[in-house]
Amino acid sequence: MIGGAVIWYKPEWKIVDLICTLVFSVIVMATTIKMLRSVLEVLMESTPREVDATKLEKGILEMEEVVAIHELHIWAITVGKILLACHVKIRPEANADTVLDNVINYIKREYNISHVTIQIER
Repeated sequence: MIGGAVIWYKPEWKIVDLICTLVFSVIVMATTIKMLRSVLEVLMESTPREVDATKLEKGILEMEEVVAIHELHIWAITVGKILLACHVKIRPEANADTVLDNVINYIKREYNISHVTIQIER
């Protein structure tokens, strides 16, 4: 609209149309790059940037009854919807239900991951 108004007022300034188009193109590119990056991360099922898998694993290992953690998988199915699955090895005398609740609560509280699948192993 700005380019059209300028050209209507001063017809010899046709270059304004090109300049306005280039500025608009830059604005569109700047606003869509972040969205495209998020979409590609979901399609590639990569670990979301906001989740540090090493720190998460370390936090679970610091729990009293946890011996080891393996097969840790973290991915996003949509932007903002993160899933986690892992195997947690616990001490033989530990209460599996209590450890499971503690691990799930930790993940939900610290990383806001609502869909968690944990397999307890002894």
